[in-house]
Amino acid sequence: MSDNILHIDNVCYCYKRSDWKLNPIELAVKRKDFIGIVGSNGSGKSTLLKIAAGILSPDQGSVLLEGKPINKIPRRKLAQKIGYLPQRINTVFDFSVKEVVSMGRFCHSKGFGGGVTTKNDDQIIHDCMNATETFCLRNRTISELSGGERQRVMLASVLAQQPDIMLLDEPVGGLDLHHQISFFKLLSQCSSKAMAVVVITHDLNLASQFCDKILMLNRGQKEIFDSADKVFERISQMGDYSENISILRHPVNQKPAVLPYHNQNKDTNSA
Repeated sequence: MSDNILHIDNVCYCYKRSDWKLNPIELAVKRKDFIGIVGSNGSGKSTLLKIAAGILSPDQGSVLLEGKPINKIPRRKLAQKIGYLPQRINTVFDFSVKEVVSMGRFCHSKGFGGGVTTKNDDQIIHDCMNATETFCLRNRTISELSGGERQRVMLASVLAQQPDIMLLDEPVGGLDLHHQISFFKLLSQCSSKAMAVVVITHDLNLASQFCDKILMLNRGQKEIFDSADKVFERISQMGDYSENISILRHPVNQKPAVLPYHNQNKDTNSA
């Protein structure tokens, strides 16, 4: 029996009235994996993650969760297995932070429609808010939070699901550097405790520092899926993608890192 928790098996997808296409991609995710997905805008990252979460149905190929087709799994059971955090979340009602985090427990509730939490639920909710540094915000409403604070609250809600795998779409986009690092440290801790984590990020340095492997997409295709060393080596060969960046080694742990630069003399001479 396969030890993959999630298997994306040669999936393809094409949006209606569009020439863009996600070409056949295969990806196997095991427990304790921490996988980063990188690539330029429009490369297919969010589309692939939505397919992996069962939000989009592929035109070709399949997604298997613990060997079962994801489209055959009831939504409630799926929410117990997969925690999905989209890039943007629009809230219709102005719930409090604690209420939002509590919603992560609904998929485990035995009551009709959820909504009633047990002492165990309350402890999990409390722990998830502490882990994401949102406990101090518990009585504030979502509308009163900054974009970065909302992202941390939404992560706390996903953590409260206690899923086997988390699929996160650019979760640190609105966070300051301290919370970006704290966020990825927390994801790393989750993956070390048998949870699988797949995260989309535009920050190559965070991917290099924290992820076990990196999947790089390019124009709807898998460019490379390998260690940070191999991925950064490929980036250095990719023309426009590597323009105005230097690839070097981090002075502390020697992992590959990128440093942007601006060739001011070149711009002056061409003016």
